[in-house]
Amino acid sequence: MTIRNLFPSVRAVSARFSPRSAAPVVAAVPEAPAHRHPPVEIPVCDPGPDALACERLRARGQFLARQEDWEQLATEIATAEAERRLTPGLRSAAALLAEGARRDMTVAIAEAVARGKPREVQAAVAALEPLLAEMPACPVIAQVVAMVHVETARAWRAARDTNAPAIDREAAFARHMATATRLNDRFDPFELQSPLWAVVRCAVLEADPAPQDRVADDFEDLIDLDPGNPWHMWQLGKALRPARFGSWEQLDAQARRTAARTGDLWGNGGYAWIYLGALCEEAGAFARLDAELFVEGLHDILTRHPTQDMANRMAALVGHTLGGPTRAGSTRRRVADCLGWIAQDHLRELHPQVWAEVPERRSGGKLGRRAAAPGEARALDCLAEFYGPALEAGRRVQFGPDGMRMIKGD
Repeated sequence: MTIRNLFPSVRAVSARFSPRSAAPVVAAVPEAPAHRHPPVEIPVCDPGPDALACERLRARGQFLARQEDWEQLATEIATAEAERRLTPGLRSAAALLAEGARRDMTVAIAEAVARGKPREVQAAVAALEPLLAEMPACPVIAQVVAMVHVETARAWRAARDTNAPAIDREAAFARHMATATRLNDRFDPFELQSPLWAVVRCAVLEADPAPQDRVADDFEDLIDLDPGNPWHMWQLGKALRPARFGSWEQLDAQARRTAARTGDLWGNGGYAWIYLGALCEEAGAFARLDAELFVEGLHDILTRHPTQDMANRMAALVGHTLGGPTRAGSTRRRVADCLGWIAQDHLRELHPQVWAEVPERRSGGKLGRRAAAPGEARALDCLAEFYGPALEAGRRVQFGPDGMRMIKGD
């Protein structure tokens, strides 16, 4: 029985990705009379190049898995990994192909976990055993299977609203993580030069009895194998929070160390990436943040990757996630104020999906709700909030290919 036959009801996670031409959109705060220009004007590119690339790679992996063309899938993932191929948003192409390959399976498992149906989950995972038996020495296929176990374990731990007792959920978590760990022990990331297996090694830290002893070394190995991918640094920042496997002191030390080790590629961007991962989860990281070094890191990131995807991402993170009302002179204010130079020097068009992906604001600041797409709403409300004094004075903000302009109202 194939995975496809086992879950005939699972629908492909596919959406229409037909870019619409860039066109100015209207911010709703403050309201403008119909005869006047909108207060914030910015062209929209939806979906952006990174969203298109990510979905195409996931769809390709999903297609090959449905066709059971595992050899071709393994070849394409191995080639993408060997080339360290990245999307415009610096996502791993190999990881996205692998994610697509297991997408039907993980969706079905998540649904079964949510319904509290352990037998259905076990049946789904058991469908992978023949695949491993047919290709036991293939590191790519083994990695796909290992990550299915990791995602199944996480689904059980997160499923607090099911009828499954907590002790059973924790047992399922431990069982699937143990299987992923056993597979990980068979394949050495450095021997294979495989960031994908280094990702598995970092993932199974969640089940390690003493993760704090390994977290820095394991993530350092991952970053060394794939230094051009900033999301590994982001994940290290998340992992080093006291609520996870580290401390604020360790976070700061690793941020500085990572910046030094990746300086040829990122300048001080490594410091900023590590702290962004932590700050977007816990505001407590602001207490240790060197604001000037962080800002310098943001400049280095945008200098080395001057794309609209990166400009939108950094604007969304500092303006939406980390911004809002802040105390004058505070570290958080220094970070939030970066939206000004990012918008003026780098932002030329709006990528709604990037804004939709960033974490929600955790401070007391509130943004207005409008009937636009979530990403557009976040971006336009954030820009209207930031430039509020100028807009209230009757000016309007206009973005275009030549940059941002502040125009007198009419």
